[in-house]
Amino acid sequence: MTGLNKILLAAGGTGGHMFPAGALAEQLKEAGYEVHLATDKRGMAYVSNLTPMELHQLPAATVYGGGLLAFPLRLVTLILSLLASFILIIRLRPKVIVGFGGYPSFGPIMVSLVLQRIVLVHEQNAVLGRVNKLAANMGAYVATSFKDTANMPAAAARKKRRTGNPLRPAILQVSKGGYRYLASARAVELLIFGGSQGASIFAEIVPRALALMPQEQKRRLRVVHQVRRPEMRDTLDAYGKEGIYTEIRDFFDDLPVRMRRSHLMIARGGASTVAEMMALGVPTIFVPLPGSLDQDQAHNVRKLGRLGCAVVIDQKDFTAARLAAEIEKLMGDEKRLQRMSDNARKYAELDATGRLFRYVDSLAQKRPVQVDRPTEVKNG
Repeated sequence: MTGLNKILLAAGGTGGHMFPAGALAEQLKEAGYEVHLATDKRGMAYVSNLTPMELHQLPAATVYGGGLLAFPLRLVTLILSLLASFILIIRLRPKVIVGFGGYPSFGPIMVSLVLQRIVLVHEQNAVLGRVNKLAANMGAYVATSFKDTANMPAAAARKKRRTGNPLRPAILQVSKGGYRYLASARAVELLIFGGSQGASIFAEIVPRALALMPQEQKRRLRVVHQVRRPEMRDTLDAYGKEGIYTEIRDFFDDLPVRMRRSHLMIARGGASTVAEMMALGVPTIFVPLPGSLDQDQAHNVRKLGRLGCAVVIDQKDFTAARLAAEIEKLMGDEKRLQRMSDNARKYAELDATGRLFRYVDSLAQKRPVQVDRPTEVKNG
């Protein structure tokens, strides 16, 4: 391929947007494409964990939330983002623009659609986000992570394919080992994290919940907890009072390995967390983040409870007593943990990156869209 085969990825400044973009970039580069990434200042904090590519920092803002007083500044930032995106698209002339959601993707996607470029938006969540829905209504191709994605406009039916959510290479690597089944005499590895943004409520509730458990179960626990820096001291003290072995950090750069080692996980319901949990088969207690515009995390995890893959607790019901009861039940039922793991792995999409790559490659090379492997098509 020549250098004219440029692909522009646009992703917001969280791990849930950036890691799938990085996974796709790696396969695109291996196929000979010249890959560029447009993101904002927050997204730049993640690029050291991604495959090297050309980077473009854009101003980013949303027109939703923030109050009326901040609206003029957000509007100016949005206009600057559209202008910067226009200059970038004209200069690069990418064959395909792939949006992964988040405010920084708005400018490149909207400008590209107006300029009649080929645009593909990837929706990580089980409900189509507002930017992606607008793009789908304007003619963008759509890749979904879930089979039945909510809020999908009828206009997108012909251009929609399910690919799954691309997984980090580190997750795929450690997933080969499978779940570490729990034995009654073994220490229980409990991992708690709230996604790339952390979760203050976990620092408040989890130590109090573990304090309610019988001493015998406390002695078995090995807790690994991601805690925001301002809350680290109080959280460590709370665990220390109960004599619970604990490792606390504000960020784990080896999180895939930590997830692989854990017997039980407590987490938010972000799309990347859900995809990684299923790939690794880690039994999980999900507490979806409330208050989002589309309730995307609640959509992401609602089926997992019904399928026996996870326990789902709404944040309004997330009390120390409720959590302690759930952990006690799971620690005392090794077969249930095994079933949860097996069920989760059954629904994992380990080739999501490959499926999304084949979608983008088909569009770039102007071939009929194909996301399945050729052998999968032949075998019907």
